[in-house]
Amino acid sequence: MPQTALRVERDQSGRAHCAWCDTGIAEGTPRIARAFHHAAGAFSRNNGAATGYNPGGLQDMFMHVQCALRYDDNPRGSPAACAGGCGMHCAPLRRMLSRFGSAGARCIPSSSAPLYYCFPCAKAFVRRHRELLVGHISVRQAQLNVGWVGWGYAGLFPAPGQGNVGGPPPLPKDKALLEAFLDCFRFDPPQTAAEEESACDRHESLQLSIRAALAKDRSRAKAEATAPKTAPPHSRRHTGKRPRGVWESDPGV
Repeated sequence: MPQTALRVERDQSGRAHCAWCDTGIAEGTPRIARAFHHAAGAFSRNNGAATGYNPGGLQDMFMHVQCALRYDDNPRGSPAACAGGCGMHCAPLRRMLSRFGSAGARCIPSSSAPLYYCFPCAKAFVRRHRELLVGHISVRQAQLNVGWVGWGYAGLFPAPGQGNVGGPPPLPKDKALLEAFLDCFRFDPPQTAAEEESACDRHESLQLSIRAALAKDRSRAKAEATAPKTAPPHSRRHTGKRPRGVWESDPGV
């Protein structure tokens, strides 16, 4: 298995932020971890709520399990090597992907390369980590609305939007592909009805948190747009503070 492939672990601190939606990951809940090579530099997370300096190197990034694996609905994509260890190349519309969010806005894809998983490897990954993932993801949960759809972004690839209204996630339109995708979220042995319901409840709670964070982002952006212009660097009023929105990673989680 590649060093940078996904793995599942339980959050031990409650201080980590999701590399996709940039909201917090609750202590004791499962998180998806991915080792990623960062360049050294300043970081700003949660739209400036946490800043610092990242020394660079191979470091872990974390995501909510609900944010980490999605259907790749880009018909213009190219076949890519599966990160699940099967050694095969998987084609668009027949694979899942995991990618980080942009530095400048949550729930917008970054320019870093995604990891691709063919459906059989994604299914094996979920079943391999059944103990941690039961009650957090499910077939029903995978089809529930997501808070980031419609906020300047639709599906997994940028498009014009009309505010964060939420909506259905990208799903295969072909019935056979849809069944293969949803099969990735079926456990063996199956989840109980209570565990299925727990996964849906956790999903709804996360989407409310994301929607609230996006609303705060818009309010902050509006306030900054109407605020007095910052003095030029040569002025005595210049504070020397780094502008918000540049980040790499927070190594302290």
